Amino acid sequence: MKISSNIIAIALAIAAACHAQTPKATVKSEEIIKNLIAGKSIQIRNAIIEGDLDLGKAGNRFPVNSTASETQVSGNVYFEKCVFNGNVKAENVRFSGNVIFLESEFRKEVEFQNSSVFGMMNFSKSIFKGKAVFANMAVWAKNSYFSEIKASSKFSLEASDFQGNLSIMNSEFTGPLSLQETFVAGNLQASNAKFNGSTDFAMLNVLRRAIFKYATFKNMPDFSGSKIIKE
Repeated sequence: MKISSNIIAIALAIAAACHAQTPKATVKSEEIIKNLIAGKSIQIRNAIIEGDLDLGKAGNRFPVNSTASETQVSGNVYFEKCVFNGNVKAENVRFSGNVIFLESEFRKEVEFQNSSVFGMMNFSKSIFKGKAVFANMAVWAKNSYFSEIKASSKFSLEASDFQGNLSIMNSEFTGPLSLQETFVAGNLQASNAKFNGSTDFAMLNVLRRAIFKYATFKNMPDFSGSKIIKE
């Protein structure tokens, strides 16, 4: 049976329409901050986030000693398949709930420093186009995920404490990666990760196992002073 070219063209057009993505809504970062200040949880999917998102302004600040203070965010923070056009920052923030950024794209810098998370931390399948620093953090979750991410620039988990397991498996790091002085109370899962830049694991401390099965290193990794059981 001969099928006309018109029928084929219509079938292809229907298939393309079925696979087309729903247009992303635009959400201003100021609206997100207002909701978090009000104690509400955030759950945003398939959106473009405009403006710098500073989570250090998303709650009341309380002193922790005579010279320092921290912002307390009580609600859960959940983003999925979002695009962040501005910088994302959380400095001296105490998150009582989850911090989730799934399958999202960060077009500028991400900076989480001197902050604590008492829920789950999950950035799986996200893309970091600018510098991404998660330094001097304390994460109390059973599992923390940076799995299947792609980082084009510097990516750092320096001097952060993960009180459970930490996963960076199936991730690709084009720029330098640093886990210097990082502490993992559980397992560090780095199977199938691609380390295409310099890697600093100096003074890394993993209490259980560090699994690097099928991981590839373009440059010699630095494990000086580390305390781990590598597999």
